[in-house]
Amino acid sequence: MGMPQPWVLSLFLVLLPWTWGTATRPPLLYHLTAVSNPPKGVPSFWATGWLGPQQYLSYNSFRKEADPCGAWMWENQVSWYWEKETVDLKNKEQLFLEALKALESINNGNFTLQGLLGCELAPDNSSLPTAVFALNGEEFMQFNASIGNWTGEWPETEIVGNLWMKKPEEARKEREFLLTSCPQRLLGHLERGRQNLEWKEPPSMRLKARPGSPGSSVLTCAAFSFYPPELKLRFLRNGLATGSGNSSIGPNGDGSFHAWSWLEVKRGDEYHYQCHVEHAGLAEPLIVDLDSPARSSVPVVGIVLGLLVVLAAVAGGVLLWNRMRSGLPAPWLSLSGDDSGDLLPGGNLPPEADPSGANAFPATS
Repeated sequence: MGMPQPWVLSLFLVLLPWTWGTATRPPLLYHLTAVSNPPKGVPSFWATGWLGPQQYLSYNSFRKEADPCGAWMWENQVSWYWEKETVDLKNKEQLFLEALKALESINNGNFTLQGLLGCELAPDNSSLPTAVFALNGEEFMQFNASIGNWTGEWPETEIVGNLWMKKPEEARKEREFLLTSCPQRLLGHLERGRQNLEWKEPPSMRLKARPGSPGSSVLTCAAFSFYPPELKLRFLRNGLATGSGNSSIGPNGDGSFHAWSWLEVKRGDEYHYQCHVEHAGLAEPLIVDLDSPARSSVPVVGIVLGLLVVLAAVAGGVLLWNRMRSGLPAPWLSLSGDDSGDLLPGGNLPPEADPSGANAFPATS
């Protein structure tokens, strides 16, 4: 989905707690984003919930339901929990979109309004709240949970703050969430899903080469669907370290992460290189080789297998024709279930249920 990504803004790069000490407990934070005049296919509002570095929740204005992410889909939550998350986020969606309309009425432009709301736990389990807001990527407003109002130095702060202060119950709800509901939710997650915070998913890897500038090739070492996000990629040449190249990392929608690193090398020198990977989900560092040209023999194997399939189909057709000429029904007509729906539904599996997609890029050592 081609939408502006909250993590590229400086506000969230500063505040997002990707790491936290062993003696502390992870914070619970909600990232809220609303855009005016979204492109086709992009929601006007979306939200993600984070427990430390793990995304555990997603919501957008298309689906209008809060959904668990990653390992938190299997958390043993109380029955009403996700309904409560949905109600709260629908309320936030309405507030953010109303604020955008108010801003557009003053200045007819495009706006991105974002919020970072949540809490950490003090030693006595009381809340240490966070409530900051950004407009077009710059922090412009905070919510003071002690006083119960929105403050800031920008002219836009007065527009949005006054709009929300006209609804006294919203300030009360914000205070109650930051000081009471948020720490309760965080403690509940720590009680029910502590093992999820120890989740380790090793990366699936691939090393590829493509033409670069004249006389050179670009090697790309890609890591897919791993957790936690800390990952080290570096290139080897003839078994010796030659640098980490240019790297990037980003989150997936299911709570896992992807990363890649690329390095420009001399054309014809590609097969002297390997990719060295270190990750908490791996028992030991992994060395990934460049895809071998020996695999070009696969199409030949495919042709042979295809011929075998055709021969089997012809043989099956002959048997079926003889069966039907004898007055017997086609064999699949006898494969019927009862009215309770014993037969499994066919096709249309969601991508995450497709076993072939789980390790589309198997690691090689």
